[in-house]
Parts: sequence; structure tokens; C-alpha cells
Amino acid sequence: MSSRINRILKVQYFFEILKIAKESYPWIEISKHTGLSASALSRYLHGKVFPNEGKMDRLTRILEELIDLESVIKSRLSYDKHGFLNNQKLISDVSLLKILALKYASKYIGKVDTILSPSADGIPYATLIAEYMRVPLIIAKSSKEVGVDRFVECSMPTLDGSVVSLYFPRFLIRKNYRVLIVDDVIRTGRTHECLINMVKSVKAYPVAIHVIVAIGSSWRDRIKDVDVDPITIVS
Repeated sequence: MSSRINRILKVQYFFEILKIAKESYPWIEISKHTGLSASALSRYLHGKVFPNEGKMDRLTRILEELIDLESVIKSRLSYDKHGFLNNQKLISDVSLLKILALKYASKYIGKVDTILSPSADGIPYATLIAEYMRVPLIIAKSSKEVGVDRFVECSMPTLDGSVVSLYFPRFLIRKNYRVLIVDDVIRTGRTHECLINMVKSVKAYPVAIHVIVAIGSSWRDRIKDVDVDPITIVS
């Protein structure tokens, strides 16, 4: 089943990255890099014909080099006068989020039972990852849901000295579940350390933390026993 889903994701990813290439470059430029005519590329884009798996893999690699997804991500980021990151252009670019989700969902197919994400800007990306992997999505929220009896919870101090708590219903994660934590950004690692502790408290296994952007390196001091898998790192 996982290999079939992986093949489907590869096809979807090829079409999405070809689409964003066409939005960025004229066909003549894409033809120069791929060695294919504009008419052949257009037929691929519109689904009139499909490349075989080998050709599709080769074209995907070429298009990835042409597009440079890390540069595209960084072009969607900005900083205010106080040095705080503004990622709104990134999280509102649904086409880009789809491409990233397709690429990284295939990496974890068959290795994850559920996705866990904090209730913040990372939810759209986590939703796409969960959809493409065909696994449930759990949102850790800052308040308890009405009608739920038992929760997994974790509290953490913030930079201003206050305490914030996260909760999700206990029945959503079972013992030995493999959990992928997904978010848009990791900065201090406080939230993600809290999520790791929540997963471990129910004897489940945190597979990795996958984020689009990692800021700096202070999070490395907190997250030591779980792999952090950022797409790009900024200072």
C-alpha cells in the first residue's frame, strides 16, 4: 500500500513542480534544461500524456535544480525592524506548500501512524502532509475541548515568564504509535520539546520533527534525542 501511495505522490509532485516551473520560466527556458520540446512539456502539464517512471524521475531532478525550492522558501520570508520573522507569504502560498508536502510526505510513507502539530501557523502544511500520507492529524491546542474526558497535556514557560499549556485528547494516540511532529517554523524548540514529551508520556514514539524553516540553532540545545528535519535553515 505504501509503495502505491508513494508512486501517486511522485506523479502529483512532478505535476506541481512542472506547474511552478511554468509560472517562473517560459517554455523555451524549461526546454533548454530538460531537452524536451515545449509541446511535449505542455502535454505533460495538461495530463494528455504521462512520462514513464524513469523519465519522470529525471525531469523532476532537473526541475528541482531549476526551481531551487530553498531559495523560493527564503524569498517568502522577511523580517521586521525588530528582527522578528514574518512568514505570512510562505504559509499563504498554497501551491508552494503542496509541493513541499508532496516531496516530504513521500519520505515518511510507511514510517508514521499519525501527524501531530501545534495549533498555530503550521496547521495548513501539517494538514497537507497528513492528507498525502493518508494518516490522521492531531492538533495540540492551548485549551481543552468540551466533551472530551481525558487529555494528554504539557506545560512550558515562555520568554515573558508566563506558562502555556498544550492539550490533545488521550484516545488519539495509542501505545507504540509512530508520530511525526510537523510545523512551519522551529525557533527555540520549547513547543516542540513539549510535543515530544506529550508523545512519550503515552509510550508512543516521536519519529522526527519536520519543519519548513529552522531559525538559528538554539533549538538544538533542547531537541537532542529526536531528529529535526528542516527544509531550510535561516539565521
